[in-house]
Amino acid sequence: MDLLSALHSFVRVAATGSFSAVSRETGASQPTISRHIALLEAHYGTTLFARTTRSLMMTEDGRSLLPHAYEVLEILETAETALGRRRASVSGLVRLGVTTAFGLYLTSRLGSLLEEHPDLSVELVMRDGFGDLVEEGLDLAVRIGSIAEGSLIARRLGSVHRCVVASTDYLARRGMPEHPRDLLNHPCIAYSYGGMRHDWPFTRKGESETAVAASGPFRANCSEAVLQAVRAGLGIGMLPIFQVEEDIASGKLRQLLPEWTVPELPFYAVHTGPRTLPLRTRTVLDFLIEISDVLRQG
Repeated sequence: MDLLSALHSFVRVAATGSFSAVSRETGASQPTISRHIALLEAHYGTTLFARTTRSLMMTEDGRSLLPHAYEVLEILETAETALGRRRASVSGLVRLGVTTAFGLYLTSRLGSLLEEHPDLSVELVMRDGFGDLVEEGLDLAVRIGSIAEGSLIARRLGSVHRCVVASTDYLARRGMPEHPRDLLNHPCIAYSYGGMRHDWPFTRKGESETAVAASGPFRANCSEAVLQAVRAGLGIGMLPIFQVEEDIASGKLRQLLPEWTVPELPFYAVHTGPRTLPLRTRTVLDFLIEISDVLRQG
């Protein structure tokens, strides 16, 4: 069992990039975690992590061992599940990477999950852009758009519905666009996320796709900054409907070109493995699946 414990510590250090983080997560002392890694290195006769005073990076041998370690732990967890020995209590820390908009939406709804599982902790890592899950120490991440990395295990949650919006003050000053090509005469606030195109595509029944190059004096790689700019009347923005629906309902913003359809974007929950997730991570994933209806419904 020492080798299995060491493998578990290894995959968690690989995920978090920190001995101390795994110590806090598991309740084991930091020297214990260090001994686990040393045991593996002695067993395999190699170095699994390159250590400096400021960083901890996996070596090539460490990266080679990682998928095998996941496979061994997955087999063990599958056996425990089959024999009914899985702990009923959900506990531990789950680090979840999310976009800014979805993170803010999720924050207001996490209370029910944490109330149901008082020993569970969730840390949101919010950024609009793709990062490396292992380097950032993420257990799960929500990504919008296509998934390129073949090493990621992805579960599609649904599609993000988007719309074009502007503030009522802006429209009073600049007028209402009636056709996508009218946007060429308006400042458009471009949002850059994961290589997202800056041209805005529109479709309407019986017509071919119309693409408008979004350009203006302001752009941002954070959707919340785009939303604040639209609220301030700096221009027209294209944003997820779930992010702006309250402003539309209150009259602060107006949805433009409602007869035109903006193509949806797929969104996924992704992780690096194993396919049979730890119970705490699986619980958070199930929660994401449960609340993702808001994005599927727009």
